[in-house]
Amino acid sequence: MYEGEVMASPATVVSGLGLGKPAPTSEYSSNIIVKKFPLLGRLHFVKDKNGIMCLAFTFFYWVYGTWCGLWVVLLPHMRDGQASEPFVALYVLCSVMCVCSLFRASTLNPGRVPLISDADNIDTSEWEMCEKCQRKRPKRAHHCRRCQQCVLRMDHHCPWINNCVGEENHYAFMQLLFWAFCLSWMAFWALMLHYWYYPACITCDKELFIVKHAMWFSCGLLASAIFMLAFMSYGLIGQNFNLVMDRTTLENMKDPYPDIESIKIRSEWAAYHEMCGGGSMIFWLLPCRSRRGIRPSYFYSNPV
Repeated sequence: MYEGEVMASPATVVSGLGLGKPAPTSEYSSNIIVKKFPLLGRLHFVKDKNGIMCLAFTFFYWVYGTWCGLWVVLLPHMRDGQASEPFVALYVLCSVMCVCSLFRASTLNPGRVPLISDADNIDTSEWEMCEKCQRKRPKRAHHCRRCQQCVLRMDHHCPWINNCVGEENHYAFMQLLFWAFCLSWMAFWALMLHYWYYPACITCDKELFIVKHAMWFSCGLLASAIFMLAFMSYGLIGQNFNLVMDRTTLENMKDPYPDIESIKIRSEWAAYHEMCGGGSMIFWLLPCRSRRGIRPSYFYSNPV
């Protein structure tokens, strides 16, 4: 039996809380499945039908952008000697990095609050009790109603990856935004070359379905690329400001006009170094890397 598939029976809290409500006896909520896979390690899945549908749409969005960008636009021009091989290779690289980032962001543990016992020797005097899941948590943690668990430094729940964005997978979410932006940018410029610079395909079989309807496919890719460019730009800029000001999306929603004195402006290097978990800056954009957590002293003390 895989870990996280079955919940243990709850016990009643009678001491310390005085709430008379069930206490959590498993690290995972009933809405979370955690399985171990060879080479991939422990993967985290959220059992949410709407989120799964959104994630599937995101994946097929990527499939269309990759297929149309390569087989409809770039590869025919490369066979004609018009599109350069490095440009096509760069498009493939952005596409692979994008889907790998999507996989990592959707299957990584976002930072669920672990069960704490006296044997762990952790000072929880400044922590608070979650009224929904009856678990002690740091003040910057938040309870997600979709995942049915508290997440450390939760930024928001993203339906497009069917997962929360929190302390442990924020870097993977930022990688997804970056690589999706790069792929959209490459698709946009490939289409501009296709429309205004490259001549009509010479070696293409004019009877093929994708050749006869290439205009419709390319128009769909153009609309997708422009939309994703705008959406990813907005996400990257917003997340960058949040990181520099050491705030989350949820904190901005609860307090959109905070006191200037309460805002802690820090350098972008310090913000991204903490989010990515240290290590060399060269590897921060690699989806396959693991994160070494860095938790400063203020992590457990800042209010939500």
